[in-house]
Amino acid sequence: MITIDQVIYCLPLLGITVSILYYAMVLRNSNRTRAAQLFMSLNNEMSSMEGLSRYLDTMYMEWDDYADFERKYGSDNNPKAYLQRNTLWSVFNNYGVLLKNRLIDPEMIYDAAGGSIIMSWEKWKPIIMEQRVRYMGPNYAEHWEYLVDVMRSIQERRGIKWEPPETGLKFVE
Repeated sequence: MITIDQVIYCLPLLGITVSILYYAMVLRNSNRTRAAQLFMSLNNEMSSMEGLSRYLDTMYMEWDDYADFERKYGSDNNPKAYLQRNTLWSVFNNYGVLLKNRLIDPEMIYDAAGGSIIMSWEKWKPIIMEQRVRYMGPNYAEHWEYLVDVMRSIQERRGIKWEPPETGLKFVE
């Protein structure tokens, strides 16, 4: 038989248990809110008029080989193009850093920009690989590359069969 003393003895334990569970729920919701705020602050860079303009400008850049790229868009000859592409690359690389450190949900990134991330990487991969050799070292844009690998795995898991067109964003009849 349970006595009143036993019930009184168990009440503080029950209160502590409920408090811990409540705190865990609040902490989980707080972390999700912070992750969403972090994602939105990065995503604002991409979805603003300036960000979209930068994305389009970089996606319409054309070159024949690396030397042609440097003549047209290298930092020595075209600082504006350099700033445009490096701002965009930094956003994608930062997504990758956050993703690798589990601070952002990969599904959220894929739903918001997965196709753009993959398409941009395919366009810029030859240039980035050459810049790794010439200037920046083997880790340059590695988090963007990691991000693309995760985006492709989500795409595959969802059964989406899509590769960026060779023409990029250009309309072809």
